[in-house]
Amino acid sequence: MDEIDDKILSILATNGRASYATIGGEVGLSPHGAADRIRRLERDKVITGYAAKIDPAGVGRSLDAFIDVRLLPATDPEEFERRVSRLGSVREVAFLTGRFDYQCRVACRDADDLDRTVRAIRQSGAAGSETRIVLRSTSFERPVARR
Repeated sequence: MDEIDDKILSILATNGRASYATIGGEVGLSPHGAADRIRRLERDKVITGYAAKIDPAGVGRSLDAFIDVRLLPATDPEEFERRVSRLGSVREVAFLTGRFDYQCRVACRDADDLDRTVRAIRQSGAAGSETRIVLRSTSFERPVARR
């Protein structure tokens, strides 16, 4: 990886549909040279995929929250992850260090949907949970820096 790769990643993080010609023009390569670099980044698993960014509010899920979960001692973590990942409102599950074992980010339709989601998570083997509703968030669309 070098500075050109960093620039390519930055462009793709902002616009995953940018053409090879556009990317090449911005980093000083031919379209073919940009395509070769991108294919290498994909082959080396630096770029792991491309996806559409969907605003949960646009599909009726405007209540954004984090649910911190502490598991019961007998709960199998992998089974917990499988069960929780099947819930329609769960967007992300992170295994953590610290006071809680997991943090689940959820996008719910309303307070009732959040209540159902919290109850379902608790029934998946939680000893306790704490829910925080997101009032505002900001995303920074950039690749992870090497330095």
